[in-house]
Amino acid sequence: MNKQHNILLSLVAAAVLAPSASFASSLYHETGGEMGSSTNPSHVTSQVSRNDVLQALDAARKDGSLAILSKGGVPPVSATGPAKTRDEVRQEYLNMSVEERVRLQRLHGR
Repeated sequence: MNKQHNILLSLVAAAVLAPSASFASSLYHETGGEMGSSTNPSHVTSQVSRNDVLQALDAARKDGSLAILSKGGVPPVSATGPAKTRDEVRQEYLNMSVEERVRLQRLHGR
């Protein structure tokens, strides 16, 4: 009975402590107070090389997104393809199923 009790106690302790071990490698840790969490950058390992970071920084400087981000703005998203015309969008809406049309109307509050 005592041996079973020790084994059971060990398993319960491992189950309780295992999730907290995974938080040790995260950037944020709960502080359990008014502050909420603390930041620990040294706990995160990066897979990106310094050269890659410098290249990304140079690219951001050249395209102007670094200046926008440094002021707290959101850089514009570049177009991924040609834009649709108004008639193409209207035709797409008219050709969609009733269920899809109702879903879109609920999504947009109509």
